[in-house]
Amino acid sequence: MFLRCLLVPTAPGLDATRRLDAALRLGRRLRAHIGVAFMAPGPEHVMASMASLIPLDCATVEALARGVREAAAKGKAALEAWCEREGVAFMPADGRLDATFASWTELSGEIEPLLTLAGRVNDLIIIDRPNPAEPFTGRALDTALFSVGRPTLMVGESVPHDLLDHVMVAWNGSLEATRLIGQSITLLHEAARVTIVHARTEHVEGARAADLCAYLRWHGIVAEAATLEVEEGTSVGAAILAEAGQRNASMLALGAYTHSRVREFLVGGVTRHVIEHARIPVLMAH
Repeated sequence: MFLRCLLVPTAPGLDATRRLDAALRLGRRLRAHIGVAFMAPGPEHVMASMASLIPLDCATVEALARGVREAAAKGKAALEAWCEREGVAFMPADGRLDATFASWTELSGEIEPLLTLAGRVNDLIIIDRPNPAEPFTGRALDTALFSVGRPTLMVGESVPHDLLDHVMVAWNGSLEATRLIGQSITLLHEAARVTIVHARTEHVEGARAADLCAYLRWHGIVAEAATLEVEEGTSVGAAILAEAGQRNASMLALGAYTHSRVREFLVGGVTRHVIEHARIPVLMAH
């Protein structure tokens, strides 16, 4: 599967620079297009949520619409400035499909349906780590993972210069991890180094990293297999992140929420720990 369309969803007040940097560093390796989608509720959506709280008149509706227009204009200007700074073509009229350039679209409505439909006609969704102070980030991650059906790249506070220098795959043989591998063959093929790590606990012993390595060789990917022994009572998520740090991984890839999200919320889980604590970009699929 080729990854040619990278989607960067954004919203009023968000700084997309880290996600754009990640998209560019992947895009230049993959000859991919960077699509930035500005998503904001229209006045009618805001009115529906506020109607029972405060009276809304024409002046209020116009103020809401004006605020969205100004936020969109500011976001577009920031993207154009980033493109100029990074030497990226912005919405070229005759851009080559095998070249990296950026485009801008404005979508009006709620994040979940907008990102679901936009994401399904892209190859990779690039989002920020959820931040409670910015509700859009959490909603974007949930939608990307559970509704889109494409792999999701979560970017943290910093972006490695080469995201594909060393990709570490956390392999447990789950359906979610299998989907991620199938959707990410192109990324793994471009990686300078790939390590498949199987975290072995008393409860999970069936999957073998060597089996996945043998499969990847058929796709021209030479990967190293490693087994991570996780003692009873130790967090698997913490062990995986520690292993990624020791191996200087530039990206971690794992199937997301192999247990139910409710279970992970109540008792913790690998995905939840990784989302909350990973310092490197994390590639996920559910």
